[in-house]
Amino acid sequence: MSSYKKLASIDTARRRLLFHIGAAAAAGAAGTLPGVTLAQTREQATLASGSAGYTWALPFVAESGGYWKARNVDLKVLDFPTGRDSMQALLAGSANFSTTTDTPVVFAVLQGLKPGILANFSRYSYDMKVVAREGSGIVADQPASIKGKKIGTPAGTSGQYALAKYLEFAKLSASDITQVNLAPTDLIGALVRGDIDAFSWTAQAGNAALRQSGGKAFFLTQAGYEKYFRSHQLLLVNQNTLDTRQALVKDAIGALLDAEKRIAQDPAWPELIAGRIRSTAAEVKEATSVFEFKVGFDDSFIDDLVSQAKWAIDAKLAPAPAGDLRALFRAAIKDAPLSCLLYTSDAADDLLCV
Repeated sequence: MSSYKKLASIDTARRRLLFHIGAAAAAGAAGTLPGVTLAQTREQATLASGSAGYTWALPFVAESGGYWKARNVDLKVLDFPTGRDSMQALLAGSANFSTTTDTPVVFAVLQGLKPGILANFSRYSYDMKVVAREGSGIVADQPASIKGKKIGTPAGTSGQYALAKYLEFAKLSASDITQVNLAPTDLIGALVRGDIDAFSWTAQAGNAALRQSGGKAFFLTQAGYEKYFRSHQLLLVNQNTLDTRQALVKDAIGALLDAEKRIAQDPAWPELIAGRIRSTAAEVKEATSVFEFKVGFDDSFIDDLVSQAKWAIDAKLAPAPAGDLRALFRAAIKDAPLSCLLYTSDAADDLLCV
């Protein structure tokens, strides 16, 4: 059985793994990590984050919960406006890891770049919204009312892909709207000024637009939208880190698995990251209620990547590569470290993953 398919049935191994990770974290809090002495130099690592929003809740919990520190890793986090920007920092060698959604990865792979997908840690269908302004002629419960409108979104991001799928949801085509390429920081101002009629971006940005417009903005319906759109949140790694720092790669995955466990078992986990994303715990809890937090891969992930790639190629946004798309994206998934950790049964076996 391939490591990819085995990830569908990991419960027993996961419980064993989390026992060892929990013990290591507890020991780390006491300053006595197994195999680590205070005299040892701490590992240094850099993570490029795809924004300071709750989209990256799970890695933020790993950061704020001290799960990197428990593994003797000092983590430096660089915040970027989008996952596309954070991935570019990774590919340029400015970071060991980056967080991004799947859309920038699809564009990168189609262009011949080689970001390594180390973990798929959460997914959602409803957090990416279409937000319109009053007076635009758009009707909240009529998706097709966006026809003929100017809609902003950052090109090359999940916002652009979500807009494309919303057009499909509304039974419209790309030629039925005018798409405006805007940075995330410019979307709200453009909407409030009336430069655009709507934008496709996060619920967090939508809520900010409601506040800044004095309530004169609104969300469009998404009833049934889950049949058209799903976004995956990913931890990427560059090839140099994957090849030369295997222990650090293992620690990165372990930190994510700890964060997954914390979210599943601690209802108060949003308090860990509320300050980090300049929000309240209640807002974080409500916003992420539509997220699935689970570290792992399944075959539907590749299905979604291939679907996005076909959209990008058909829309002439990216070149068609030689060879099979499914094989191309399967090669970008570096699941061996995660698979190894999930299937080790004790501390001795765990050493084989280094």
